[in-house]
Amino acid sequence: MKLADDIVDILSSTEGVLSDALIKTKVLLHQIGHKELITWVNKELNGYDDIEELPEYRIVSAEVLVNASNGAYDVRSHPVPLGHLDEEFRNTIERGRMPQSLTVIETFSKSEENLTSSIPMEANGLLGQGLANGYVVQRAWSMIPNTSASNILMQVRSRLLDFVLELSSELSDVNSANEAKQKASQFDTANLFNHTIFGDNTTIVVGSENTQTVTNQITKSDFSALRETLTENGVSEDDIKSLEVAIEDDSSVINRKKNEFGPQVKVWLQNMLSKAINASWQVELGVASSLLATALNSFYGLV
Repeated sequence: MKLADDIVDILSSTEGVLSDALIKTKVLLHQIGHKELITWVNKELNGYDDIEELPEYRIVSAEVLVNASNGAYDVRSHPVPLGHLDEEFRNTIERGRMPQSLTVIETFSKSEENLTSSIPMEANGLLGQGLANGYVVQRAWSMIPNTSASNILMQVRSRLLDFVLELSSELSDVNSANEAKQKASQFDTANLFNHTIFGDNTTIVVGSENTQTVTNQITKSDFSALRETLTENGVSEDDIKSLEVAIEDDSSVINRKKNEFGPQVKVWLQNMLSKAINASWQVELGVASSLLATALNSFYGLV
């Protein structure tokens, strides 16, 4: 498919503009009938409004530095021991969260100066407890090296390239948008997207603004996370217990090479889709199919 090939060319070129590739990806996702996946593209282009939605690659390491004095000597931009701090507070000052648009992050990456984030002066006394010889903290801040911005850009480029390469191989024999949409409906594009963009600890994004959006974290073999996702989407406790039994029964026959579920899980899936059809499970059929397939693929670590 030419559009997918164009995106690959941009992403694989040192001269390719990342924002151009993302904009073309929006068009591609529309053409294959998966505009619900555009949310991530928009957030990368425009920035993240909710800090809690940041992908892990946008949370970077920071070094805590201080200016301090003991009356006789002053120190500037000095690292400070943090071992005495509680873990929650330490994480807030040793982790930099980067919600900015990619355009802003590109600007950061080209800057000769590192990024800084001031630490409230109320924390000066607490930070000073890690210093010897009577030093008192006068100012404290978290420093993020500008290389972290470059790494975010590389992560977005690499993950998007992985997705488009996989998608391109699936759509290699199509010549029109209609053919691409039809072909994309024959495999789990949503799971492919989530796996390549977010990795094994998959962030599930299914549905659309006209149906529903589900966000959860499912790690391989973590049934409690799978249970939480299903419960949030109206799957009954009895059906969840039936799935747990089916997974256990199939534990010796899962064919990971062929990305197939076992026979008992397949029966469970068919039963759940039947419930979506007859409205005993209050979820639209298209959303139900994508939700269940994506959740189970994440649980099994299949693509």
